[in-house]
Amino acid sequence: MERKKFVSFKEQMKKVLIFYSLIPIIITAILGYGMVYYLNFRGVVRKNNLKLLEVSERLEMAFKDSKENLLKLSDENAIKDGIKNKKLDRKVYELLYRDKSQEKIEGRVVLYDKNFSPIEKKDEKLYDASWGIFYRMQNDPKNIVSYIGKTYFDNIEPSTYCIGKAVYYKKEIVGYIVYYYLDDGIRKIVGDLNGTGVIISDRYGNIIFSSIKGFRDNIGRVDKKLMTAKGYFKYQKKRYYIESMKKNDIIIYTISFIDHLVTIFKESLYYITIVFLILIFFMYKIARKIAIEKTETLSEIIKAIKRIESGSLNFKLDIRSNDEFEIIGKSYNDMLDNIKLLIKRNKEETQHSVISELKQLESQFNPHFLFNTLEMLRYSIYLDKKRCNKIILNMASILRYSIENKSSEVELEKELFYIKSYLELQKMRLEDGFTYFLNIDKELENCFVPKLIFQPLIENSIKYGYTQEKIFTIIVRIKKRGKSIQIDIYDDGIGMTKETLNILREKIKGKEIGKGLGIFSVQRRIELLYGEKYGLKIYSGRRGSYIKIKIPLKRGFK
Repeated sequence: MERKKFVSFKEQMKKVLIFYSLIPIIITAILGYGMVYYLNFRGVVRKNNLKLLEVSERLEMAFKDSKENLLKLSDENAIKDGIKNKKLDRKVYELLYRDKSQEKIEGRVVLYDKNFSPIEKKDEKLYDASWGIFYRMQNDPKNIVSYIGKTYFDNIEPSTYCIGKAVYYKKEIVGYIVYYYLDDGIRKIVGDLNGTGVIISDRYGNIIFSSIKGFRDNIGRVDKKLMTAKGYFKYQKKRYYIESMKKNDIIIYTISFIDHLVTIFKESLYYITIVFLILIFFMYKIARKIAIEKTETLSEIIKAIKRIESGSLNFKLDIRSNDEFEIIGKSYNDMLDNIKLLIKRNKEETQHSVISELKQLESQFNPHFLFNTLEMLRYSIYLDKKRCNKIILNMASILRYSIENKSSEVELEKELFYIKSYLELQKMRLEDGFTYFLNIDKELENCFVPKLIFQPLIENSIKYGYTQEKIFTIIVRIKKRGKSIQIDIYDDGIGMTKETLNILREKIKGKEIGKGLGIFSVQRRIELLYGEKYGLKIYSGRRGSYIKIKIPLKRGFK
């Protein structure tokens, strides 16, 4: 069997550093950036579709209500008499005002006689380019017809779209009633565009409303390219995303500009390519340097191993490379000192047992609170986005704080910041049924307290004391008592019976971790940290519960 060619460890390291490290990074970066572009594009698509659905639903409802109101007005006897006599009385004005107040799209109702002359004098000066509405009402007098054409009124916005119907009196047409939708009224019903363009037209391309320039042919209608476009669309050397929806005789187009996304993607891709070329050059230089340094360290380790083979146990390695080789060197030195370390390890194991129990007690986090908060967040997403943002910020603060395991003690100021976030979440969940008050001596804010000492106690107070019959109140008071800190937690809930209180006190005296008992975890952690001299006491009656906590006064540094 042919022996493989010997390749030095130095050369192998260079290949690993360059090919097996750099190439995956490049591929991951390109795929990641492509994913970012895709997500941005999908965000534009989602916003476009939501706007289309929103506008279509609003217009459909508004036009439907307008037609129903116009149909009712055309059947009113007061309207018929007013048109026939060419004189409008108070009853007619009341009907017109009521109709106007019920309309979702602001507009103007105009009554005409059978010769197409306005009944009211104030309407005689209007410039009406929508004369085709009368032609359509003559040809289809029994139904409501619509027309697109510019109409100008004195001192108010013009109208581009109108609907009308013939008015009958004893089976004879005596006049017409027309409702002109003001352009500004349609603009308001369309709502906040938020970067999305909207065009509303009929099936022939006649434009009723447009929030953007362009996309028109030579006679002002919707460009035929737009009428057949869907999704990604390139128009006049610019890129857009377009969706449309037909509602009866109305077509709604939503247009989102995406040219900037493509431009940013291309420019960033060029930039990433240049960065990676530079990175490859420097990576080669660095890999060569690291390979030389690491092989020198490896030579020292081999020499030390040979000394062990010869029986010498006094030689120690001094490797300070801040990598795995340094760990090997430390392990080698630890092996030589194993006899001394046995005694030390026994002591460390005892301390570790205490620390492990502390961490276990600190890590008890009620999942029901998390589920309730997520459920509250699910409803808030649809109802109140500002409230949703507050929920996310408070929840993030709580989770970040609860998973930090650096120390079993924290400054009171940090613990208070955490518990305020927790209380605010409970207040948002219970709304007006819950309130709280914090009374803290300012001089104690830099003192150390056990981490997560308040949350289990407050959670138990809410869980067992809260009822929907009255406002539930929690008061937290922290004061200095000699060389100790006294923490008082009051609630005005339903309290506990003597039997329940005695059972709870007996459980707290036990040494085994009670399942789901947050009060026990607080008591046990205080005993482990400060001794049995310190701890908590519980009092309760029909008017609520009171927890008194005593811990030593330990000041930190600001």
